[in-house]
Amino acid sequence: MERIRRKVKKHHILSTFALGAVALAAFNFTRAPLFNSLDRFVLFASDNIQLAHEVQVSSGDFGSNKTIDIQKDAIINGSFFADTIVIGKSTQVNGNVAANRLKLSASSTIFGSTSSSVSLPIANLPQVPAFTVGTQDFTFTGATGTLPAGSYRTITIAPSSTLTLSGGIYRLRALDLKDNATLIFNAPTTLNIQFKLKGKDNISILPGLNLKPDDLKINYLGMRPKNDKTTEDDDGEIASLLDQQETKDLKAGKIGRPIVFGKDAFLNFKLLAPRANVHLKDNTTLRGRVLAKKIEVGRDSILSREDFFSKESDLAQVVEDQNGAKFVINEVIVLFEDGTTLNDFIFVANSFGARPTGFLSTLLMGKLEVSAASIEELDIIINQIRNSEIPTIKDAFSNVIVL
Repeated sequence: MERIRRKVKKHHILSTFALGAVALAAFNFTRAPLFNSLDRFVLFASDNIQLAHEVQVSSGDFGSNKTIDIQKDAIINGSFFADTIVIGKSTQVNGNVAANRLKLSASSTIFGSTSSSVSLPIANLPQVPAFTVGTQDFTFTGATGTLPAGSYRTITIAPSSTLTLSGGIYRLRALDLKDNATLIFNAPTTLNIQFKLKGKDNISILPGLNLKPDDLKINYLGMRPKNDKTTEDDDGEIASLLDQQETKDLKAGKIGRPIVFGKDAFLNFKLLAPRANVHLKDNTTLRGRVLAKKIEVGRDSILSREDFFSKESDLAQVVEDQNGAKFVINEVIVLFEDGTTLNDFIFVANSFGARPTGFLSTLLMGKLEVSAASIEELDIIINQIRNSEIPTIKDAFSNVIVL
C-alpha cells in the first residue's frame, strides 16, 4: 500500500461521490453576485461570522454587516458579502467576494470575482415578535415520543431518545436536547422559542419523508420571561461564551441567550435568531440556514444551503492498492434502495459508528467517514455494511479517486 502525497490542489480531485455532487450543484446552485433576499444564504449575521479550521461548504452564500473570518483549510462553494472579510491559509473559495476590506492569505484562492466596494448594510434581519408560551414541562425518554402543536414551557429530550413533532406551530420557553437525542419533524413545523435552545453532543434534528430542511422554521428570542428565576444546567457554559459587554447586554435584555449545539450535531432547519449568538461546535453538519446576530462554526463542519451535502475527500487519506486503484482509506460509498430517506442514512451511519459526510437523495447515494487505517480494515467495514441485512442498503464500496 502506498500513500499518495502529490502536490495536487483539492479542486483537482474527482471521486465516485464528488462526481454526483458536482452534477447536482450545476442544476441547483448559482453564484450571481446580486441578491434580493436572505434566501440564498446558508449563514447570515448582522454582526460577525467565524469559521474554524477545515470547514467545508457544499452550497450557499455568506453575508455579514460587519466581519466574516475564515480560519484555514476551508473549501467554500459559495460567495461572500461583508464589510470586512478575512480569509486564512490554504482556503479555496469557489464563488465571488465583495467587501470594503479584504485580507486574503497568499496561499488561498478566490475562483470568482472580487469587489472592493459593497454597500452597507448587506441586509437586515427580520425580528421575532413576542409570543406566549405554555406552563407544562415535558421530558421525553425512549424512541416513541410524539408531540402535537401547541404551547408548552420546557421540552427536554433525554439522552439517546427521540421525539417526533406532528407539525404546526409550537410555542416553547425552552428546547433542550441531551446527548445523542433526536428530534424529527413529520410535517412543516414552526418552533417559536422564547428563552433557551440547546443541543448537546451527537444530536440530530431531521426531516420526515419528503420534507426539506427549511420545513422546520425556528424563531428564537432568547429572552428570559419576567419573574422567571429558573436556574439552567448550562448557565456556566453560557456565561463563558459572553464577553463583559455582552454579559451586561444579556442581563439588560438587549441581546438574547446564546444558542449552542455540541459536537457532531446533524442539523436541518431554518434558524432565525436576530438578537442571539449561535455556536455550532466541531464536526457539525448543517443543511438549511442560520440567520443570527453572531455565528461561530467549529472545526471540520459541513454546511449546505441545498438538500445535498458533501465533504471533500482528504488527499492524505488516499491510498493505492496492488492493482493501481486509488481510493480514500477512511471513506465508504453506500448505495440505497428506492424510498430511502435521510433518516435511514443517519441510521446506517450510527449503526457502524461512522460520520455521514455526504448524501445525494436523488442518486440514492451516501458517503460515510469510517475509522479505517488500512485496506484490510476498510474491506472489513465494507463487508460488514454489505452483510448487515439493513433493508435500505443496496451495496457498499470504497470511494475511488481520479487524480
